[in-house]
Amino acid sequence: MDKYFIGMFGKLFRQFQDRYAHKSIIFIIDGFASVCATLLAFTTALFFVKLDIQDIFYLYLFLFASIASFVSIITFKTYTVAVRHTTIVEVWKLIGVSIFKACILFIFLFALLLNGRYGISVVGLLLIELLDILITFVFFILIRAFVSYVYKVMLKKVSEDTAQRVLVYGDGDKSVSAGMMIIKSRDYIFEGYMVIEQPGTFSKRSLSGYNLYSVGSERKFKELVEAHNITGVVFANYDDARKEQDRLLAYCTKNDISVLISPGVSELSEGSAIMPPLREVKIEDLLGREQVEINMDEIRSFLTDKVVMVTGAAGSIGSELCRQLLKIPIQKLILFDAAETPMNDVMLELKDVSPRIEKKFVIGDVRQRPKMEYVFRRYQPNVVFHAAAYKHVPMMENNPVEAVNTNVFGTMNVANMSLEFGVEKFVMISTDKAVNPANVMGASKRIAEIYTQSLSRAVASGVMKGRTKFVTTRFGNVLGSNGSVIPLFKKQIAAGGPVTVTDPRIIRYFMTIPEACRLVLEAATMGKEDEIFVFDMGDPVKISDLAKNMITLAGLELDKDIKIQYVGLRPGEKLYEELLSNEENTVPTVHKKIFLAKVRKYDYNDVKACLDKLMEATITMDKEATVAQMKEIVPEFKSCNSRYGRLDK
Repeated sequence: MDKYFIGMFGKLFRQFQDRYAHKSIIFIIDGFASVCATLLAFTTALFFVKLDIQDIFYLYLFLFASIASFVSIITFKTYTVAVRHTTIVEVWKLIGVSIFKACILFIFLFALLLNGRYGISVVGLLLIELLDILITFVFFILIRAFVSYVYKVMLKKVSEDTAQRVLVYGDGDKSVSAGMMIIKSRDYIFEGYMVIEQPGTFSKRSLSGYNLYSVGSERKFKELVEAHNITGVVFANYDDARKEQDRLLAYCTKNDISVLISPGVSELSEGSAIMPPLREVKIEDLLGREQVEINMDEIRSFLTDKVVMVTGAAGSIGSELCRQLLKIPIQKLILFDAAETPMNDVMLELKDVSPRIEKKFVIGDVRQRPKMEYVFRRYQPNVVFHAAAYKHVPMMENNPVEAVNTNVFGTMNVANMSLEFGVEKFVMISTDKAVNPANVMGASKRIAEIYTQSLSRAVASGVMKGRTKFVTTRFGNVLGSNGSVIPLFKKQIAAGGPVTVTDPRIIRYFMTIPEACRLVLEAATMGKEDEIFVFDMGDPVKISDLAKNMITLAGLELDKDIKIQYVGLRPGEKLYEELLSNEENTVPTVHKKIFLAKVRKYDYNDVKACLDKLMEATITMDKEATVAQMKEIVPEFKSCNSRYGRLDK
């Protein structure tokens, strides 16, 4: 029978565990507790001091206490906070409510006691109000402690048969925050904290009421896992996970222990009160760098109430830009892309996010000037992020005409429309492959950079009329983007191998998609005109090492379970990428991860004449002529491992 009732209550509890009591209920409970505290304070004081108090005084006291309590609670808005998530900030608010109520009540009662009918002195009243403050605050804390305790006990009771038992790695504030998040999760039972042992410094301790375990060897880790039936280890942050990938992650892989990560604040959706659920550690987490800090105040100031358009909105960079823009109070977001199915996926994901922001999902091709003109005329965007582009090197090497039509003339269309319709700022997303390009894709992006820069200079010098500021951002590969090496390796590992790497020496710069998009927003805010911003990509990564780490993270052994096969460089592929050419240098900006590139300046009319010739070549669908003209525009374009090498001068 007990199990039956526990099971029934468990089902009910799970339905409501992620919901919060309505604020009106919290308002009434806090108000009632505050009034009771006042009555208790006066009753206690008058019990020790015998005074001839008439019953009417208690009626006045009840009315005054009710008014003072509810006015104080409304003033400090303590009812808007989830009771079971009370923090030190809310504790200070509760202290404020207690003191403010006592002050209001003192004024009421002082006026009432002026006639001296009740025999309470001013000093006596002050002492009673001090007692009232103390009791009120204690009542508030007891209510919150009780709710939190009951929730925690019931969560553990209804989850203990199915939930995973997990440990949090690390110590300090970050681990405490992660522990708080785990407690709120329905899928895990929080067992305790774990630290890597430092000899001679560890003794038995606890943290926030949970045991603090020391692990200094694989043997100790296995003992801990077996003793507490541990099924997962949670890393409080990415830095800890990267630090322990060769030791603790290896322990977990060998012992079939889940390795989880606590999502950062950046992964919260706007208005969310609960952190996203824990997730498995991904290779992107181990390759990424420390959290990028950006000036959100400046970005909000720049974009608030603006109409923002993102081309290529269904792509990896474009869609993430849209997600981050929806966390900013923009007025309207125009999502533009030619790919129907990916755009539909993005629409299903984002249509209900930040409902106060109007969203328009537009299917169209940046190469079609009439479509671009229609979109700009109808929606009148203030800021344009141009992420639409063809990006796959081997594919564009075989289709140079399409690379030019989309990456060059598509960019030209969007830039021209931005100028014609008075867009405040046009931000182009470029690539490190535009530096000393070795392939068609990189060269096409470099030509697009040249055009937007020359257009910006023409506006600044008065040759062209307009007010649009043109800014370019340039960065390397993004982790996990569509068609990139990581999804490919994952598929190959899942299929049993081999994992194909082009060359054992090949290296690439990597950045996470959210990190790249945050830096794009920052650069867009900083940019004035005619600028190319280069992002600090950190240290390059050997692709062969990336493949080995992914095999290990999958719990497999290199050469025994999965082999790496070297297949040779693809057409247009370099052994390494550059962020700046030899003739360029950079200037630091206010952001330590963003640099301003000093590049060669081009005259708009000269560039336009060259692009007219390039267009003539693409119209005839002549690949050789198209690439030859690209090399005329970008003399540093030297084809690598490509049939177009014979066109190099």
